[in-house]
Amino acid sequence: MRLVLLGFLLSLLTACTQNPEWTLFYYPDEPQIPADAELGEHISGYYGTSEQCLLKGAGMVKLSDSGIGSYQCGHLCVAKEQNDLSCQTYLDSLIPTSD
Repeated sequence: MRLVLLGFLLSLLTACTQNPEWTLFYYPDEPQIPADAELGEHISGYYGTSEQCLLKGAGMVKLSDSGIGSYQCGHLCVAKEQNDLSCQTYLDSLIPTSD
């Protein structure tokens, strides 16, 4: 009985340790993502899916006092140097844009 309980508890712990892969960067009162922004200063959360991340960013803009803001989500971001990050890919919309 103890072995079954221990196995159950271990499975719960491993299920709760999944790392979020998406990082939300939010730029309040900026109509566009600033080209020279330091990503580390604009982290606003971590999410498991791109959809969760983008929806949170859109909600933050909508709920802001000015109604103006921009956001992007970075996939698999890692720290580089002081307050600097690098992400494999970036998204700023749920709908892909065509050029």
